[in-house]
Amino acid sequence: MSNKKKFLPYLICLLIGAVIVIAIVCGFQIWTKELKDALCLIGDAFFTAGVALAGVGLLVFVSNGGVFDMLAYAMIRLFDLFRKDCKNQKYKDYYEYRQSKKDRNTRMSFMLVVGLFYLLIALVFSLVWANM
Repeated sequence: MSNKKKFLPYLICLLIGAVIVIAIVCGFQIWTKELKDALCLIGDAFFTAGVALAGVGLLVFVSNGGVFDMLAYAMIRLFDLFRKDCKNQKYKDYYEYRQSKKDRNTRMSFMLVVGLFYLLIALVFSLVWANM
């Protein structure tokens, strides 16, 4: 894998986090705040972006482990009840469904790393704010 493709997910997550930060900062009109309040707001914006990205990464991590398989299978079975040809099902039972999903491995480390990076920036801004 080339270096560009290797770092592209990290760059996309960084950009998504930056959009979240900019949206929060502009939404609260940081230019009308005093310095201390502005630092608090910037720290909160980075914290929000970090929690969102790391939270999605953790959800992907637990999904890879099969936590949501039972719920997904139940929804498939529920929608199969409303199909015309309900005898023509993709999976015979839950065991067959679980075996078909066993080998999936979605990457999520880039979301966790970028989320933790944003949380670290939020910590720095919070410490600066607390020491003012």
